[in-house]
Amino acid sequence: MLTAKQNEYIRNATKRWNLKIGAVRSGKSYVDVAHMIPWRLRKLRDEQGLNLILGVSKSTIERNVLQPMREMYTSAIVGEINSENIAYVCGVPVYCLGAEKINQVSKVQGASIKYCYGDEITKWNPEVFAMLQSRLDKACSCFDGSCNPEYPGHWLKAFIDKPDLDAYVQHYTIFDNPYLPKDFVDALCREYAGTVYYSRYIEGKWTRAEGLVYPMLTESNYYDESTRPVALYSTGYRTIACDYGTTNPCVFLDIWDDGTTLWVDNEFRWDSQSDEAKRSASPYRTDAQYADDMTAFMGDDPARQCLIIVDPSAKSFITELRQRGFWVKEGDNDVADGIRRTASLLTRRKIMIHRRCSGLIGEMQAYVWDEKAALVGEERPVKALDHGPDALRYRVNDLPEWRTSI
Repeated sequence: MLTAKQNEYIRNATKRWNLKIGAVRSGKSYVDVAHMIPWRLRKLRDEQGLNLILGVSKSTIERNVLQPMREMYTSAIVGEINSENIAYVCGVPVYCLGAEKINQVSKVQGASIKYCYGDEITKWNPEVFAMLQSRLDKACSCFDGSCNPEYPGHWLKAFIDKPDLDAYVQHYTIFDNPYLPKDFVDALCREYAGTVYYSRYIEGKWTRAEGLVYPMLTESNYYDESTRPVALYSTGYRTIACDYGTTNPCVFLDIWDDGTTLWVDNEFRWDSQSDEAKRSASPYRTDAQYADDMTAFMGDDPARQCLIIVDPSAKSFITELRQRGFWVKEGDNDVADGIRRTASLLTRRKIMIHRRCSGLIGEMQAYVWDEKAALVGEERPVKALDHGPDALRYRVNDLPEWRTSI
């Protein structure tokens, strides 16, 4: 059964651009997969032009759009994405493309599009969105989409604020979904209270990030030897995450995953500017020396040899590790999404940090948003005291999206 807010959208979404923006779990996407997408595809079936679903990636389209539709209408009505990036939905071909990176523009360029559905629009590359604007060129062309709000200077906020835009924009709070369990809503409100994520994920507002990046980090995110899970080392999956530095600190984090929670169990840190480094024979360490440090940090127990996720800019160090036989993966350096995902895990106590990781804890507690960047419409943390948080973010970004979604 649809909510009053969802029925309001169905009645009023008659413009070229129709968007639902607001809180998580508020029912924004449900009305699309249950009604709008199949209805638009059937209505425009005989018109000229392509049908398109754009999301952050093909995997997020599958998870957020196609799979929920398939559960409602069966796989006979909603197919899977094939090798040509097409899924057959309601008997018509629909191109399904990622919109996160600029190289996706070429897949839209030159096409005439009659209908496009957009998932998680605020995470798209703006050049993909700009190209889409020029391709919705039929008299019947229209767009439905949904997303969570971000900071007020975001390019999508500037687009929907245009006074002459042919658009219907509907805003949601989490309280617009009467079917959510009250205990769940109350828990989220408590967990996000006092943070930018309360304004965005609960109230559905475009809000500037200020102050601490991780104010949700509390004593309940810490553990010690007495509270570590007994079977963690025998059943958990180990990864070492590395933020590389020569003049800046270099950090290794020993992280164990029990399937639901990341346990940051130990850290290595070398700061060439520290008193300890200045007293040493070689304060500025080479790739070979850091590889020696990694060997010692990982240990020689065959059962504990593991993947190393490394700062993607550290090309020479990655090469050194691989030449020594280590299993190495370049980290995903998406800062904004990585912070969002890390914050979600911290809030739900799905990241636990051993108290001996004092360097990481100190940096997480001091990690702040850049106020100067906010003044020019950008959102990023201050580039200082961020080496441990960066290493943790590389590990979090390697998790499947469902692990970090609310």
